[in-house]
Amino acid sequence: MFAKFGMEQAKPSSIPMDPGYVTAEQKEEKMLATAEKYQSLVGALLFVAVCTRPDLEITASILGRKVSKPTDSDWTEAKRALRYLKGTAGLKLKLGGSVSREGYADADRAGDLEDRKSNSGFLFKLGEGTISCTARKKECVTLSSTEAKYVALAEASKELLWLMKLISKML
Repeated sequence: MFAKFGMEQAKPSSIPMDPGYVTAEQKEEKMLATAEKYQSLVGALLFVAVCTRPDLEITASILGRKVSKPTDSDWTEAKRALRYLKGTAGLKLKLGGSVSREGYADADRAGDLEDRKSNSGFLFKLGEGTISCTARKKECVTLSSTEAKYVALAEASKELLWLMKLISKML
């Protein structure tokens, strides 16, 4: 991927996305001449996020919302995600260890400034390994941060029930 996008000599990044990117005001920015290269990079990031790097899920999801009309700042953030991959190439998914079970869910309120919908996600671990996770923009608009967190917990609860049934069938 680094060679395909001319990033072999790029410095690694310690973060996959600038925290201010999502909350930045959408002002008149220069559109990219062609969206094909951006779309290709976002597609590659989505593939990597789904297959091996769940830490990139929300970054790939946010960048994927801009594939029809990407701007220079969108391209910069997509390249930052690629630089993050370069800097964290040694990270691995790890299964094993204790048989403890943990689950986490969280949401922001109106994280998308255009339509005021929240971003939320959940993560379930078995031992030291992640067995299920997701991060996405919600379909509904919530009126408070508490409501946004309840919606995220409801989605996480559905996944937890499914996981519990799956594990019980396997035992």
